[in-house]
Amino acid sequence: MRRSDLVAEREPLLRAARRRCMVGRSPDAPPLPDVGTLDTHLSAWKVEGRVPPGDAQSVLTAYQSLLAARHARDFDDLVVDAADRLDSDHRLRMRWQARFSHVCVDEFQDVDGAQLRLVRLLAEPEQNLFVVGDDDQTIYAWRLADVRRILDFGSAYPSAHRVLLATNYRCPPAVVASSARLIGVNRERFTKRIDPDPHATDGAGPRASLVVFPTQELDWPDRLAAFAARSAGDGRRACLLARTRAELAPVTLALVRGGIRHWCSVPSPLDAEPAQELVSDLRGMSRDRPPFHALLDARAARGWRRGDQRDALGEEDLAALDAMTGWSAGFRSIATFLAAMDDARARLVELRDPHAPVELVTVHAAKGREWATVIVIGFEEERFPNRRALLGATLPGRALEEERRLAYVAMTRATERLVLAFDPSRPSRFLADAGLVARAA
Repeated sequence: MRRSDLVAEREPLLRAARRRCMVGRSPDAPPLPDVGTLDTHLSAWKVEGRVPPGDAQSVLTAYQSLLAARHARDFDDLVVDAADRLDSDHRLRMRWQARFSHVCVDEFQDVDGAQLRLVRLLAEPEQNLFVVGDDDQTIYAWRLADVRRILDFGSAYPSAHRVLLATNYRCPPAVVASSARLIGVNRERFTKRIDPDPHATDGAGPRASLVVFPTQELDWPDRLAAFAARSAGDGRRACLLARTRAELAPVTLALVRGGIRHWCSVPSPLDAEPAQELVSDLRGMSRDRPPFHALLDARAARGWRRGDQRDALGEEDLAALDAMTGWSAGFRSIATFLAAMDDARARLVELRDPHAPVELVTVHAAKGREWATVIVIGFEEERFPNRRALLGATLPGRALEEERRLAYVAMTRATERLVLAFDPSRPSRFLADAGLVARAA
């Protein structure tokens, strides 16, 4: 049997498959799903056997053809194939089961169906299975995690003994109380108390443990960046936390303008691959053209516009292009815009420091981590909860509960101070769920 290569990043191959399916497609046909949606459909098809919706089937079939032509597999294939082989080969299964007297699974709430199947096969016949997880932190539905797997663990293993860790030793009492009240609204969860450390106390005055930061003024990114820098003094670290990567963009630019050292593990909007391709397009145009209209033309030529049938970009990339296009409106010529872009990227490289006291992170990337001060950006309607996540959901009620779990995870990253930044004219419904009273920072 020929050894297969591993495709670790399948978005480029999905884009190629999508482009292949665009050939000869009627201009009047509805747009094909974006790459992010296709990726979720692909995992659901491979892991759970869910038939992809009609508009995705042709693209995913083309993806599989491209994968086969490369004699390659992706990560879903690795887990599914391993489980299939153990299930079908008795001797192989016994050999691997004999290697383990006990099986421990951390972050059990995040397993998908194939991973759960693999775990259950390996844990037989002794069933010495120890899992650790928090149903309230199940936030990876787009990777096929399902809170019902941890909730139903006792049904699958009736003799299991459940140990409840009911004390939050990380957060100040005010944050524990508000976050517990928020997550208590969810129906799909274990009923439990969440108590603060009995020896912990809340901050007061300028160091209050729980405050809000209004963002209705146009200069809010600069004020928030300066606030984060002030909060990160005396060896304490501060985190600017957002629901999506795109929502970090305004504060990233504000940190650059303010000369504030910071760290972010994801590329900035200026460094996103599609943005750099558009910049290359601009460099080939007349330098006297207004950059705003030039970018619109370049995006139209590539099909990188919302609703364009040719568009294969995900929401994050489109939001990065929107941010760059909006920024370009303030410049009269491509020459001045490109000079500003080059300067901003150079300053960004200079200010990026993994040891900096200020960090920018998305909520999904923040789970398991903590900072002294956590500033949650955009704690408002259509962002928390995310409008797109709810509109595209088959079961909106369950999607809303996942959004509420995301908010809970965001709030419980703070060890000393939680700051919720939002426009007071459209506060998130989660503020009412948490029983919070607005107070200016």
